[in-house]
Formats: sequence, structure tokens, C-alpha cells
Amino acid sequence: MNPEQKIYVAGHRGLVGSALMRALEKKGFKNLVTRTHTELDLTDQAAVKKFFESEKPEYVFLAAAKVGGIHANNTYPADFIYINLQIQNNVIHNSYLSGVKKLCFLGSSCIYPKFAPQPMKEEYLLDGKLEPTNEPYAIAKIAGIKMCQSYNRQYGTNFISVMPTNLYGPNDNFDLENSHVLAALVRKFVDAKRSSADNEPRTQNSEPRTTNPEP
Repeated sequence: MNPEQKIYVAGHRGLVGSALMRALEKKGFKNLVTRTHTELDLTDQAAVKKFFESEKPEYVFLAAAKVGGIHANNTYPADFIYINLQIQNNVIHNSYLSGVKKLCFLGSSCIYPKFAPQPMKEEYLLDGKLEPTNEPYAIAKIAGIKMCQSYNRQYGTNFISVMPTNLYGPNDNFDLENSHVLAALVRKFVDAKRSSADNEPRTQNSEPRTTNPEP
């Protein structure tokens, strides 16, 4: 890629997408295309087709997805498999139709079997049963990987998949009910620190302690 080429970052407001935006901007890439969910619903097949036909991005980072922790996955399994399959199908297929040079699909480490040997290797994929609590999400992500591989095989595209490990950072979901474990722990640490600061006795000359508003 060079700074002049058009790059579409799907999910640019999320944890991974926003990190990609910062990295690309730091390296001098200025022709970045983004859309909020309000501007473009990636589950809408016709809308995604129209977007690719009009914008014609040369490179695509597919970081958009419905994500959540164990509680969210266990509570909304239908949402996790349906929404993620819709997003992947629409973006990957229209990337092929519009002649995208390269697409990077973001998967998840939960695609591997629950009892995969450690450290995990790529060849362990589909070699055992998945973790039941997030199986619908994992199946959607596996489908995305296989879709990229199938398009490469049949149409000669250059679609790759990467599997991030447990992540946390700016723009993560810190909700205690639906977030991932690391984000929830960070939230609890920050809340505990704030609570301690609020309850700390103050002397006549002391000033209130401040903490960062967001981890």
C-alpha cells in the first residue's frame, strides 16, 4: 500500500478499527474511507453493494463485527451468528466484485477447539469441539476465514485472515455485563481507584485527587 491508495476500514470506531486508523495515519496514509453504522449498515446487502460501487476502495480492513464477552455471547447467540455472517458475506463478496486488491479479515482466537493443545497452532482449527458459550460467534468467524480462502481459490483474490488474541485498549467496551474479561477487569480497577479516592480523608491543605476518566 502507498499513502495515495484508497483504504476502507470497516469498524473504524471499535477497539481494533480505531487502532488501525491510528497506525495508518501515523504512517502517512491519508486516503482512508470510513462509515459509521448510521451511515452504512453493513448487514444491508444493497447498501454495501452501493458503497463499494461508488467508493471503489483498493484495500479493505474488515474489523467490523458484533463482539462481546462470555455473558453477551451466551445471552444473544442468534445475534452473534446472524449479524457477523451478514457483515462478512456483504463486505467480502463486494470486495471481490469491486476488484479490491487485498482484504484483511479479523477473526478471533475462539475459533480454535476448547481443548486445543498449548501453544495453539493454525492446524488445530476444526480439530475439535468449540467452547459452547461462544460457539455461534466462533462459527461465524470460521465461516469468514473459509470464505476468504474459497474466494482466493476460485477467483484468485488476495484475502487474508488474522486472529488477534485477547485485546483491550482505547474504544473497548468496558460494560461490566457484556465486555470481555480484560476490559471488565480494567473497569473494576478504575472504579476501585475512584472509590478509594472519593473516600480518602482530606486535610486542610490537601487537594482532591484526580484519576483518568477512562482507562
